[in-house]
Amino acid sequence: MYTQKWARIAPLNAPFLRYLINNKEQTMARVYEDIDPAYATTCSDVTLCSNSKGFFKNLAEELLEIADTDAWLDNFEKVDDGKKVATVLENITVMDALTEVLSRVQPLHRGKDALVSRERRLASQQALNDGELDKALALASQAILRAPATGGDDAICDGGISLALALWLRSEILLRSGKPRAALEDLKLALKEHLPAKMRAQYYWRMGHCYKGAREPTRAKVSYELAGRLLGTDEVAKSQLVQDIEALDYNVQPETTDKKPGASLTGGAKLNMPSMSKLLKIAEDENKGRFAVANAPIRTGDILLVDSPYAACLVGDFYGTHCLHCFKRLEDNENEAPVWCPKCSGVAFCSMGCRNAAISTYHLYECPFLDLFTGSGMSVLSHIALRMVTQAGLDTSLSIHSKHISNEMKTVEGAALNDIEGVAKKSKLKSRKERLNRSKKGIKSFTEQDFKEEENNSKVEDKMSFEEKLELKATQIYTLCTHSTLRKGDDYFKRIVMALFLTECLKKAGFFKKCVSENLENAHRSITELIVRNMQLLQFNAHEIYETVRGRHMFTGSKPLYVAVGIYPVGALFNHECYPAVARYFEGRDIVLRATRPLSPGDMVSENYGPHFIMRGLKERQRALACRYWFKCECPACKEDWPTLKMMSGDTPPYIRCPNLTCSGKFRANIQCLPSRCAKCSTNINMDLVKVNLETVNRCIKQYQEGAKLMDKEQSQEAITVMCEAIDLYHDIARPPHRDTHLAQEALRSCFSANGNVHVLREGVEKDSHSGEL
Repeated sequence: MYTQKWARIAPLNAPFLRYLINNKEQTMARVYEDIDPAYATTCSDVTLCSNSKGFFKNLAEELLEIADTDAWLDNFEKVDDGKKVATVLENITVMDALTEVLSRVQPLHRGKDALVSRERRLASQQALNDGELDKALALASQAILRAPATGGDDAICDGGISLALALWLRSEILLRSGKPRAALEDLKLALKEHLPAKMRAQYYWRMGHCYKGAREPTRAKVSYELAGRLLGTDEVAKSQLVQDIEALDYNVQPETTDKKPGASLTGGAKLNMPSMSKLLKIAEDENKGRFAVANAPIRTGDILLVDSPYAACLVGDFYGTHCLHCFKRLEDNENEAPVWCPKCSGVAFCSMGCRNAAISTYHLYECPFLDLFTGSGMSVLSHIALRMVTQAGLDTSLSIHSKHISNEMKTVEGAALNDIEGVAKKSKLKSRKERLNRSKKGIKSFTEQDFKEEENNSKVEDKMSFEEKLELKATQIYTLCTHSTLRKGDDYFKRIVMALFLTECLKKAGFFKKCVSENLENAHRSITELIVRNMQLLQFNAHEIYETVRGRHMFTGSKPLYVAVGIYPVGALFNHECYPAVARYFEGRDIVLRATRPLSPGDMVSENYGPHFIMRGLKERQRALACRYWFKCECPACKEDWPTLKMMSGDTPPYIRCPNLTCSGKFRANIQCLPSRCAKCSTNINMDLVKVNLETVNRCIKQYQEGAKLMDKEQSQEAITVMCEAIDLYHDIARPPHRDTHLAQEALRSCFSANGNVHVLREGVEKDSHSGEL
């Protein structure tokens, strides 16, 4: 949960911006130096690379020793951000050592191997013959992933059709496993990969079986008839085929996919931020930057955000179990089986759609170096920093650099106007494409075209190219905080070394091949600077993406498994509190934020970045937040030093809110020593009203217990309804901390997650212990 925004700097105005840029040495002290500087260094390092594996950490440390002469690092720390990369490039001693290392960078990935593919296929066939369907399926998928391209140079056996033969075998296994639609997809792919013509009769026959299994008898009959025409004189086979046709049941209905509807924003979507509910708005403050606040009353359970990532990466531990592109668990895909990368054997995709999206953008450049990335020990955040470049391509990346790195002053002002609630703005959707269309159609239709643009404005985004959408979102991404003025010189230096390493990989992957030679050096530097900026902002603004792993019961023993990390343009605007107002879960790659307590207009809508007050005490939270996210938390739980859950007692009288609804005061509802007035506003406290409120709190507790029983019965939606109502009622008359209410909120979090990415373990399968370490 890499999402620090409390001290996000997205300033109010140009003078304040210039103050920050021109007076770096006068900015606030590094809060982590007052807490635990050694731990802060460790926290920062692991967002760059692993401490325990890979060559990069040692390389960076060695280069740091070379650089740390004649106070070079001290002077480097004072250099303006925009000149830091150039300063490293101008250090001849450092660059000579680094260039020698980078010269040895070569593509390194698990390639194709026809012999291995054949070996896996034969083993799969044997497992199928033995009735071991799961083993056969796994081996067949391995055969497909390792098979070289049809007719390629590596196709040294099976007549160059290893891939087609492996797909053919897997289609049979899938059909026997009760997955006819997935089998059908493999059959179609096998045909595209030049399945031998002599197998066509068997091909259409099996296709008929697939359609029959999918409850499409009409298509099954057509396939059977095609097979019959190709069987020739094989009368035994023809007789069997006739029986298959006669056995078709035309009364069955095609299976309907039980795809649950996605989360829908409560109150509808905001026009200028369609991923956010109208119940919210973005405010800004000199100390807090931009952050989400309630724009209207919010009730527990309201869905406040459904945001797609600007960029996201699967954690390397899950390359073999999840789709590289959409992060879907491969074994949970009923309608398609894992799809291969044309070049490498190290990753898999859940569908041809995901594969095509990946290899047409980022995977084209990352594929050759996947094993090198793993061997370097670079973090998943470093990988996303690269992904933000590879997914955009060279031209779009250079454009983003020009707008948001080279011309930072102009960009931040523009982004603030574009994002902050209530500021009139022109839609940036009317971009290059529309201007080009207008110039082509000519001036004569100017007025009519303007009218049509206004009428169809809501549809413009759908017509934009992927690169244009990235440029639009980049305006939000590149105003997120980097805390660059608080970053030590050695930390900054190591990030530049990582960026130079990744840029070298891009050079050798052909990323710059269309760049003219006279612009090449500037392009290399620009991409390096962009990657450095990406690494800095990701350290404080990325989210871990998880799925819920569970057993037979929906909730008992369930746990989150972190499989990927993403950067969310609007999701990154939610500030931290140790008692958060929302819970997060994920639908595919999308982040969903849902309210866990009611809020009034103007209240900050807070998220939590890891240390929750019910689990960790004040000192531990402050250390974690200061050293990992570089800010001192001043939320109510920290200011009032709330006890952890273990320190709370169910018998302790709850806090009742002041009768004056405009006052934020609270008091213990201890009848024996009840205060006569509110300590904050001096409003009289009525004992009879307190007794009524205590009865209401007890009613809330009973509803929490009812919700728990509904969860035991796996009635999650009913449990959500009951607990949301009770939590709202509690906050109407009482205040945290309150043990039973916090337990109910955690239960509610589990119920929300059940609507997101969930993997149900099969009987006898142990839970995966991976935690998705960043």
